[in-house]
Amino acid sequence: MDAQGGIQPGDGAIALSQSNSIMFIYGAKMMGQGTSSVTYNVTSWLLAGAWLLGAALLLYMASLDVAPQVQLVWSLLAVASMLVLRKMLFVRTKSSYRPLCYYKMILLILSGVIAMRYMWWRTFHSLPLDGDLGTMIAGFLLYFAEIQALLIFFMSSVVYLYPLMREPEKVDVDQDAELPSVDVFVPSFNEPAELIRVTLLAAGNIRYPADKLNIYLLDDGGTAEKRQQKNPDLSAHAWDRHRELQQLCEEVGVNYLTREKNENAKAGNINAALPRTSGELILILDCDHVPTVDFLENTVSEFQKDEKLYLVQTPHFLINEDPIEKNVGRFKDMPSECELFYTSTMRGMDNWNAAFFCGSGGVLRRSCLEEVGGIGTKTVTEDIETSIQLARRGYNSAYIHKPMLAGLQPETFSGFMTQRLRWAHGMLQVFMMMNPLIIKGLKPTQRLCYFNMVSYWFFSFMRLVFLLAPSLYLLFGFALYDAPVYEVLLYGVPHLIAFVIYFNVFFGRVRWFLVSEMYETLQSLFSIRTIFKVLLHPQNGKFNVTPKDENIKEEFMTPLAAPYFILITMITLSVAVGVYRMFLEENWEFLVMATFWSSLSLLIVIGSLGALYEKRQVRHSTRFDVDMDGILSCGDAFEPCQIKEMSATGANLCMSPIAAQKLQERTLLEVYCEPLGRNIKLNFTTCSQRGADCEDDEKVAVGILFAPESLAEQRELIALTYGDSERWRSILKARNVHPGLWQGFKFFCTSGIYSGFKVMGQAIYRLFTTEIKFKKRSEARE
Repeated sequence: MDAQGGIQPGDGAIALSQSNSIMFIYGAKMMGQGTSSVTYNVTSWLLAGAWLLGAALLLYMASLDVAPQVQLVWSLLAVASMLVLRKMLFVRTKSSYRPLCYYKMILLILSGVIAMRYMWWRTFHSLPLDGDLGTMIAGFLLYFAEIQALLIFFMSSVVYLYPLMREPEKVDVDQDAELPSVDVFVPSFNEPAELIRVTLLAAGNIRYPADKLNIYLLDDGGTAEKRQQKNPDLSAHAWDRHRELQQLCEEVGVNYLTREKNENAKAGNINAALPRTSGELILILDCDHVPTVDFLENTVSEFQKDEKLYLVQTPHFLINEDPIEKNVGRFKDMPSECELFYTSTMRGMDNWNAAFFCGSGGVLRRSCLEEVGGIGTKTVTEDIETSIQLARRGYNSAYIHKPMLAGLQPETFSGFMTQRLRWAHGMLQVFMMMNPLIIKGLKPTQRLCYFNMVSYWFFSFMRLVFLLAPSLYLLFGFALYDAPVYEVLLYGVPHLIAFVIYFNVFFGRVRWFLVSEMYETLQSLFSIRTIFKVLLHPQNGKFNVTPKDENIKEEFMTPLAAPYFILITMITLSVAVGVYRMFLEENWEFLVMATFWSSLSLLIVIGSLGALYEKRQVRHSTRFDVDMDGILSCGDAFEPCQIKEMSATGANLCMSPIAAQKLQERTLLEVYCEPLGRNIKLNFTTCSQRGADCEDDEKVAVGILFAPESLAEQRELIALTYGDSERWRSILKARNVHPGLWQGFKFFCTSGIYSGFKVMGQAIYRLFTTEIKFKKRSEARE
C-alpha cells in the first residue's frame, strides 16, 4: 500500500550514508550466513569499519567545492553510469522480478553521491538567510520538505533493498494429525448480508480438518446496545439485521456472535470474541475479503516451524478498481496502488522480521494475542499497533506473497478518502503515542521499518510544498534559493534524474512513472488536516468504516473536488503571472525556472483531477477475466462454450450461434472446478445475447446469471469463482509489467491529463448551463 508507506517519485534525495548503511547491513547479513556467531560478529565489525571509512571518504568528496564545469562533467558521468546500470538490470531481469543486488548497490551509491552533493550545496550555499521574513519562511519550507524526503529514502532503501522471497510450504490437511485448531473471524458492522454470505461460504470451502476449523461471524451491527437504542427506526433496523444474520449463519453452518456494546470498533469486536472461542490460531477476514480454498494449507506450516511466530500475513488482492483507476479507465493495464506495498514493502519488512498485521488476511497465534490483551485499541489502526506490541516482546512475523483472498476497494472517491484518512490518522497516532524509535524491546532494524511506516504519512506536507513552492516566488516574490540559476540546475537536475532512474529500476514493475504523484496529490489536501488534528489531539479518533458494496447509478463530480479546482486556479494564476513578469523584469532566469516548475505542478494536479469524476458502477459483483472451457446442457443436446468473464452472480460465455439458439430459460453449465478437483454443474438463466464480441468472429457472446438451486451448488459456485489462488497470482503477474519511463509518462498524459482536462470542461459546461437556467428562472419570475 503506497498509501501504507512506499517510496514515491519526486520526493527527493537518497542520502549517501543511506547507501553505505544499506550495504553494510546487507553485506553482514550475507557473509554471516552459515558461519558461527563469533565469525559473524567479527565480520560485522570489520564491515562496519570499512563502510564507515567509505562513507567518510565519499562524504568528504560530496562536500568538495569544485568549478561548475567539473560538477557538470561529474554529474553527466554519474547519470550516464546509472542509465547503463538500468539497461543492464532491465536486460538481466526481463524474466525475473528481483534485480541483482550488487547492481542495485552500485546504483544506490551513485544516486546517493548525487543526492548528497545536492543537499550539501543546499545546506551551505543556497539557503536565503539574508532575505526578509517571508523569503526565509518560503526557503526553509522547501528545505525542510527536501530533508523529509531525504529521511524517507534513507529509511525506505534499507527496508526495500533485499526483499525476502518467502515461498509457502503446504501442509497435508488430510494426513497431518498435529495440525492446530483454527478459528476464522469475520467481523462485520453495516455490510449487506449478500456480501457477507459470499465470504462465509468461501470460508467453509477452506481445506482443513472439519473438527479443527470453526467459523464465526462477529456482528457489530446487531449488538444489544444497537437493538435497545431509543430511536425506534434504528432499533428495528438492528433487530432486523440481528435476525437476518443469525438465519444466514444457521443456513450456511457457521457460528454467530455479537456483543453487548460497540466499544473500540473492529478491535473491540474481535477482542469480545476471544474468550468465547478456543482455536489455537485465528484467521481474521474482512467481510468483503473472500479466501481461497488453500489459504490455511499455505500458512499453517509457518507456525509449526516457529513456536515464537505470532503472525503470517498475506497480501490483499483487490479484484475491483479503486475510484482513481476506474475513473481514468486503466485498471487492467497497470499495477494497482496497493501492489507497491504488498510486493515490495512487506517483503522488505519481512526480511527484517518486521512484517505486520494488515487487518485482514492474517493468521495470528491466540496465545500471543492474549498475552497483550488482544487486538490493540489505543489507535484506529489496530493492526500495526498490535504488531509493534508483539514484536517488542520478541515474537516473530512472516509474510507470504501469495494472493489468497479477493477483496473489494471503495468504489467512490469519498469512500477511498475515508479509508486513507483512517490509515493516516492511526499511523500518526502510533507515531505520537508509541513511537517505534523510542519504544522498548524492538531491534534496530525493526525500529527503522516501523518508523518508516508511521512517519511516511507526513507526506502531504512534502507534497504540497513541492507543488506550491514556485507559486510563493511568482505571486509573492519570496525567493526559494540564494544562488545563481545555473547552480540550481547543476545540482538539482542530476538529483531529480538520478531519482527517476532509481525509482524506475527498483519499483517500475509495481508503480509506474508519475502515478504516485497522482495518488499523493489527491490525498494531500485532506490528509494535511488529519496531521494537525493528530498532532494536537493524538488520543482522539474515531474508527470510520470503509464503505462496502457501493453502486453509482449516475455519473457525477465528487463533492470533494472543490479544493482541487481552487488549487488549479492558484497554480494557473502563478503561471500566468510568471509569464507576464518575464516581459517586465530583467531577472528572467529565475522566472523561467519557477514558471516551468509551476507548469509541471499544474499538469500533475490536472492529471489527478480526472479521478474525481465518478463513473457509473451499477454491477453488484465485480467481474474478472477468466479462460475456461465448459459444456452446456441444452435439453438433450450438449454444446461447448468458453467462459471469458465471471463473478459470483454471472458470467459471459462465448459459443456458436447454434448453441445460443438452444439455450432454454434454465440451462446447466458443466465446468471443471480446479479448487475442488472435479466437474461441477451450475444452473443459470440467460440475461443477454450480443453479436460477435468474442475473439472468434464465428461465435457470439451470451451474458448469463447464475441461479443455484441448493446450498451445495452455491458453495461450488463460490469455489469456482474465488477459490483458486493461482488465478489471482496469474492476474497479478500479468499486471506487474515494466513499461519503462516513456510508457509511464505516456500513460500519465493520455489517461491522467486527458481525463483532467475533460473533467474541467464538464465542470465549466455545467457551471455555465446552471447559470443560464438560473437567469431564465429569474426572468420568468419577473
